[in-house]
Amino acid sequence: MTIPFQNLLDLPEGAGYRHRDGRASVDIRRQGDSLAVTGHCDSLMRRCLFYEEEVFRRQVREDSLLQTVEFYKQELVRIRSETEQDITEVKTEFKQRFNPVKISLIAFIAGMASGIVLTVLIKRRLYEK
Repeated sequence: MTIPFQNLLDLPEGAGYRHRDGRASVDIRRQGDSLAVTGHCDSLMRRCLFYEEEVFRRQVREDSLLQTVEFYKQELVRIRSETEQDITEVKTEFKQRFNPVKISLIAFIAGMASGIVLTVLIKRRLYEK
């Protein structure tokens, strides 16, 4: 649409030009000392609505993912604290048990002592008869 500039200046207040080409339209109006130009396009409106809905869907998905991540963070903290408690209990159990070398030494000494006692008793019985 081609409009001479003088024609735009000669427009009365509130009057304007409108041109439509397919789905696009342009509206030019005089408002005081300035011109107001407004353009519309149906396909752009549909595209804007599509992107607004897409942004909304993604925000909802992001919010649900953030909630899921927060849930798993709390689960991880809970599991770590339980694991630390289990490790502490296991360490406590190991501290209460005897040293295996000490047990082996005591068993060896007890075996030697019982062997000596049995040998002495058996020899006495054999020589008494």
